[in-house]
Amino acid sequence: MPESLLKKLLENAIKIEEQSYVLYAKAYEKVTLQSAKVLLRELAQAELGHKERLSAIMQGKADISQLGSPTGRVEDLKIVDFKEKTALSEDADYPTLLLFAAQREKDTYEHYRSLAAGPFAQYFPTAGQLFSKLGRRTDSQE
Repeated sequence: MPESLLKKLLENAIKIEEQSYVLYAKAYEKVTLQSAKVLLRELAQAELGHKERLSAIMQGKADISQLGSPTGRVEDLKIVDFKEKTALSEDADYPTLLLFAAQREKDTYEHYRSLAAGPFAQYFPTAGQLFSKLGRRTDSQE
C-alpha cells in the first residue's frame, strides 16, 4: 500500500479521535455533576491516548500491530443497540453519560469494522489490518 495512502487513513482515524475528544471536552464544560465531570475527563483523556498511538504509527515510532485489544476480541454486550440516541444536557446524570459514551464508541467501532470488511481493505491488506485493529481497540490499554 502506498505510504501516502496509509498516512491519509491514519490522519482520518486521528480526526475521529480528535472529534471524540472535543465532544467529551465540550460535554465536560456543560455538565454540573462532579461524577459526570470525572467520567468525561477520563473519556477525553482516553481519546487523546488513542490519538497519540495513531500519531506514533504515522511517524513510524510504532506498528499497527500494537493497536487493538490485548485479548484480540471485545465482546459486544449489545447494551446500546435498542436505546434511543442520547443527548447531553447540563444536568446529565452518570447513567446518561455512560449511555452517551457507549453510543459514541459503538458508532466509531461500527465505522472501523465496516471499513475493515470493505473491498478497499481487500486490495490494501495494511488498511484492512489498521481498521480491524481500530475496531477491536479497548480502553484497557490506557
